[in-house]
Amino acid sequence: MKIVNRSPEKTADVSSAKGTAFKELRWLLLITTLLTVGVYLAIGFVVDIVVARISFETEAALFESMNLSGTARAEDNKELARLDGILAKLVADPSVPPLRYRLRIVDMEEPNAFAFPGGTIGVTRGLLKALEEDVELAFVLAHELGHFHNRDHLRGVGRAVGASITFSLIFGGELGSGSVGNLYRHVLQRGYSRKQEVAADRFAVALVHRVYGETDGVDRLFQTLRDRKDLPKWAYMFATHPSPDDRIRDLQTYAEAAEK
Repeated sequence: MKIVNRSPEKTADVSSAKGTAFKELRWLLLITTLLTVGVYLAIGFVVDIVVARISFETEAALFESMNLSGTARAEDNKELARLDGILAKLVADPSVPPLRYRLRIVDMEEPNAFAFPGGTIGVTRGLLKALEEDVELAFVLAHELGHFHNRDHLRGVGRAVGASITFSLIFGGELGSGSVGNLYRHVLQRGYSRKQEVAADRFAVALVHRVYGETDGVDRLFQTLRDRKDLPKWAYMFATHPSPDDRIRDLQTYAEAAEK
């Protein structure tokens, strides 16, 4: 076996080459990250401009075929009739966007509600079980109407579709109708930002007070969520929704302001 001695200079060159490659990789990751963030912010800016120019009539026409499927039960007719009555009172207020609103009951035990582009509002069975008073349900529906008023759902869909198209052009990959559909569903499921939730809460409290003349019960849903033990409090640090405690405190502040 022949042993070949390497000079220290050549060994140092190999180490230096590895170090250079690692630095180049770090720069590449940094540039890619900055590019991605910059593109996303630019998309958000463009989407906000476009959404501001989309009329509610255009929104209704674009998303009229999009519908939220819900399960049908015998008791649904009674629940839907009650919700329709509450919604009719709310949409009569001039601050509510002129859309053809449709209510659907979603077979989920988690108390929640959803606003879909075009005017569809989904309410879960868990929410109907958790809330009994009309004012309580009115606040939830008014909150979703607040998202329509602020065009939050259109902004979310626009950002997601714009980002998907742009990134597919930059980094490659296919973007078919199936991927757009998956992206659309993802946006609807992820929830809104804290800023959007706060704005929708403010809108809802003011609307309920104008329609019902009271605000007692607007925080009932969040009192129910606060008492649940399946989600630790620290989890709200990373959630888009504020914690129930914060939500209750803010709603009480908005209610006091509306009563004055």
